[in-house]
Amino acid sequence: MLCAVCNKESKNLRVCPFCYTPYPTEPVTGAGRRSSTRMSPTQAPVQKSPLGDFIALVKERGSRAWAKFRLQTPLVQYTSAGILLVLILWVFTREEPQFEAGVVQSDVIATPIQRDEALAVIKQTRETAVVDIQNDEVFVSYPAATFPVMEAGQLALVQRFTSADEIVEGRKRRIYFYNPNGKLFAQADGVRGVVLVR
Repeated sequence: MLCAVCNKESKNLRVCPFCYTPYPTEPVTGAGRRSSTRMSPTQAPVQKSPLGDFIALVKERGSRAWAKFRLQTPLVQYTSAGILLVLILWVFTREEPQFEAGVVQSDVIATPIQRDEALAVIKQTRETAVVDIQNDEVFVSYPAATFPVMEAGQLALVQRFTSADEIVEGRKRRIYFYNPNGKLFAQADGVRGVVLVR
């Protein structure tokens, strides 16, 4: 089509892609040229803004996509909706295990360890952390390199050392555990067992 406003030719049949002028709906003659009838000023094409045309195009394409979705079988529609719902629920309901401070957690270590393994645990802890014994109380300070980030790992580490110490010593002692910042994060004794501290 030949645009009457900018005199540029295009293959578009409805709107000029250069100046966004709508083409007339009257019949055309020859290679896209208009018939010789003249239009009055009231019949002249109205200039449209590029933004308005863009919004109309987005609306048209969105309605086409919705129409294509509606043409799908009900099974596909319900399956798509179900997958989307499951993903949304999974994102909003997933949680990491939380341990309350001051509550005894005894379910992390399920199997008891033997004396040889207990000695190995204590030896390894002495090599990687500072273990100090004063008046039958044990103080264990972990460096950042071997300190677990997750609470579950911290609890497992504390319970493993406490169990090993009890097997080697033959009794439960009071043990204090410190994080790399020097803050007490757990303690164990013969009465309450292992307790996380906040």
